[in-house]
Amino acid sequence: MFIIDDLLLRGLGISIPGLDLIWTLEQIKDFAYRELYNPDKIKNKIKENRLIFEFGEITTDEYEKTNAKLLQELKLAERGAEMNLSVRTDILGAR
Repeated sequence: MFIIDDLLLRGLGISIPGLDLIWTLEQIKDFAYRELYNPDKIKNKIKENRLIFEFGEITTDEYEKTNAKLLQELKLAERGAEMNLSVRTDILGAR
């Protein structure tokens, strides 16, 4: 019922943040993206990987594989953050 009410209200041009299902889903999606693609978190993992390697707890091969994977994730996260910021700027400018 909540979905039908939400669609009907949206069809009439009425949107109530907090009670709007689509708004709530967008907030959940944004939170998940921020958690998944957090450049600071990935940078900390890179530092941690380096320390573990320097203390001799992992081999050079393991370090290089993990570091390459983390650098790839960092590149994706930074690209995603730039795209998200540009989309938000476009949306805010359109209002």
